[in-house]
Amino acid sequence: MAIVLEEKQQSSWKTIITVLLIIGFFAGGAYFLFFKEVPGIETIVPSQLKSTSELSKVQFDPAGVMNSDAFRALRRYAGQPSIGQVGRSNPFIRF
Repeated sequence: MAIVLEEKQQSSWKTIITVLLIIGFFAGGAYFLFFKEVPGIETIVPSQLKSTSELSKVQFDPAGVMNSDAFRALRRYAGQPSIGQVGRSNPFIRF
């Protein structure tokens, strides 16, 4: 009886295609990561930024808000929270 030490392996098309796809995936990733030009910030910024820049220029007067009739008409319906008893004086004694 003969002992076969090494059999001839045939490479299948599935293995070759899988290896080529993996190499292509990494090559494409390297291209997009290292060689592709990064788009400028002006192409990414939405058109609503114009209204945001207008809002940043608005002047706010806290005294005007505090002295306005609408602010003075507001009422407080709940009182200040009180601090209750928290825990026990000796947490190691039995109940």
